[in-house]
Amino acid sequence: MDEDIYKKIEAYLGGDMTSEEQKQFDLMMSEDIELQKEVKLVNEINHHLNKESWLSLKETKNKQARNDIEDYIKSNEANEIKSSISAAGKRYKKSQYWSRRRSLIASIAGVFVIVLLSTVFFNQNSSTTKLYSKYYTENDLPSIVKRGSQNEFLNNGITAFKAKRYEKAVTFFEDYLKENSDPLIYSYIGISYLELDKTKEALSSFDKLLYSDSLDKSKALWYKSLIYLKMNDKIELKKTLSNIVSDSTNFNYNKAKELLLVVD
Repeated sequence: MDEDIYKKIEAYLGGDMTSEEQKQFDLMMSEDIELQKEVKLVNEINHHLNKESWLSLKETKNKQARNDIEDYIKSNEANEIKSSISAAGKRYKKSQYWSRRRSLIASIAGVFVIVLLSTVFFNQNSSTTKLYSKYYTENDLPSIVKRGSQNEFLNNGITAFKAKRYEKAVTFFEDYLKENSDPLIYSYIGISYLELDKTKEALSSFDKLLYSDSLDKSKALWYKSLIYLKMNDKIELKKTLSNIVSDSTNFNYNKAKELLLVVD
């Protein structure tokens, strides 16, 4: 089809025809099946570019998934992508190569949907925040309570940790380690740093437990996996979980297998 036909299609779909021109175009379509198909295709492309119609949300049965997608569509990032796509479409609208324009816009629209789905997929099934909340529990932390202990640093560290005063807790625990050898303390320091969003320090603390001679050292792997989960670093998360499931005696072996299936 020539350029003039595509201009008429755009005018028809955009409501830029007079009533007489619209009647004539309707008559043309009734007599030309190929024109009907072309109008339908262009309409579908324009539909993809419509900010209200990126995904058929009614077909998404999972309420949480639908909400996640809707939130993303309304986000600044999604709006910027859609604006770029629309701008590209307008630039190509001036081009005489209509078939190339159709292919380009359809491709860009498809890419956007892929980007959108990739972005919300992890949220759609189980967000990193929800997964972290599900798999992290203080009950997994090794007991460091010393019966009858009079060590001020240790007792104050435990009190600060339970009160979620993590900076204070780290200070007390590190002061305790200056005079005592207790690798299990690093698990509390690591979680404290993680709660403070200091992931580098958290990983370093768990490595100290991992390479110690403690019987609970495999717990370090589990907590490192939680750090990568919170960071949404799926590559390192899978590596660490795979390390855990390589030995059934490792701490939280079954949970690691379960989580590995979720993120794989």
